[in-house]
Amino acid sequence: MDGLTLTYEELSRRGADAVRRGDWPSAGLCFREARALCEDDPDPHRRDVADLNLARVLIETGEAHRGEEGLREILLRATDPRLAWHAAYHLASSLRKQARFDRALSYARRSLERARTLDAPDLLASSHNLLGNILLGQSWLTDALTEYRAALALREAQEGDTRYGRAILEENLGYCLLLLHRFEEGRSRIRAALALAEEIGDRRCRAECLQDLCYAEILNGSLEEARPLGTLALADAEAMGYTDIEENAHYLLGEIGNRTGDDTLRDRHFGRLQASHPDLPFLKEFLCAVDVTGIITLKR
Repeated sequence: MDGLTLTYEELSRRGADAVRRGDWPSAGLCFREARALCEDDPDPHRRDVADLNLARVLIETGEAHRGEEGLREILLRATDPRLAWHAAYHLASSLRKQARFDRALSYARRSLERARTLDAPDLLASSHNLLGNILLGQSWLTDALTEYRAALALREAQEGDTRYGRAILEENLGYCLLLLHRFEEGRSRIRAALALAEEIGDRRCRAECLQDLCYAEILNGSLEEARPLGTLALADAEAMGYTDIEENAHYLLGEIGNRTGDDTLRDRHFGRLQASHPDLPFLKEFLCAVDVTGIITLKR
């Protein structure tokens, strides 16, 4: 990498920096190289940390089942409380992505207990946020909102630069508020998240904010305002490999085309979705006949 021989610590640091930018390919490369460097290390701690880092990349790039592998073993043998927290947290994240919500809740609560034992506000905030995501996936919106607010309060009370965590939480809060039909409050939160994401260069959070704002403008009937937001979200998703946001953007832009009578726009985006799902031969026709905003879930 860069023609240099980097240490495990430097690779791990670079991988963490890439995560904060939403650059998952670079993060995965750094973490894989770090894992290779500690393959023969007699101390399993560094290998476990590297495996947890790699699990996070897999979970966030659509390979949640692969990301789950080995995490229970790390959790069982971990003597370091922070390592145990990470194992429980990533297990819960993986299970949430697989819509195994009951098991996800169990591990998320274990991570919360570990964070309380450690008296670690940063870990506690992350656990509350994860609980909010799981509850959101189950459509327990008011409970999810409570968890997000608890997490944000912890982040706001922390010292140092917390913009990365706050951006994620503001976006989660905003999207949850949209689902609760609190549109103005939701859009305000998402705009705040977008500003933070752009300040720190978090491409993933920026793309999520743009798709959320596109969705909000469609719900508001402001289709001319929605279209450029969806186009920007799609461009970011394609550039960075965010396949979930890319799919969401096709749904939203196709819906805009359907509502405005722009058959070219509709067919371009619903056609892309149809091509991605050959097992659903009538998907395009179905999408043309329904209100996509009533069936789409932007967070999966």
